[in-house]
Amino acid sequence: MAEADLARFIDRWTIEFVRIYPHPIERVWRAVTDQNEVGQWFFGETHLRAGLKARIDPRVGGTYSLGAPTIDFKGVITAFEPPGYVRYGGPQPGAESYPDSYWEFRLETVDGGTRMVFVQRITPGSWTKHHNWPADPAEHPAGADNPWRPGTLSGWHGDFDHLGELMAGRGPPPHDEKALSDRYRQHMLATQP
Repeated sequence: MAEADLARFIDRWTIEFVRIYPHPIERVWRAVTDQNEVGQWFFGETHLRAGLKARIDPRVGGTYSLGAPTIDFKGVITAFEPPGYVRYGGPQPGAESYPDSYWEFRLETVDGGTRMVFVQRITPGSWTKHHNWPADPAEHPAGADNPWRPGTLSGWHGDFDHLGELMAGRGPPPHDEKALSDRYRQHMLATQP
């Protein structure tokens, strides 16, 4: 799926990925809500070998934590409607301070499998309070306040490729991080508000 569609910018602060997986909705639901499965596609082999684990209490009000070396995704599940909708609130450091931030999965059965729509929103202004990363692309009008970086977007893209392979019983697909980041850099300049 490396040639899958790139993320779409809903607005400057919100992205959307759409994928069709050739699996029943219940299988995709398990892959995006079960802590063992999320840990496999979210972290990848290197982080799993380092002992990182996902912790998800799958219910409204349940907490989750996807600790990673540079960012700890944690918060509270604010919507849980099996097998079609889950919203993970506050996916960024200091999440409790930014209730408008979230990432969510909407699933629906379609011919040949399940359509997954993933949306992530980052509260405007919160990004620079936790990171000191330079703007990339540097010429983007949002500058360093832009919550997205090409590496972040290519990371999600690769994660969703890995998710598909995991459900098919295979390991992670080849992933050219630099090439995909370069594609996202150009995509951001061309389409991000």
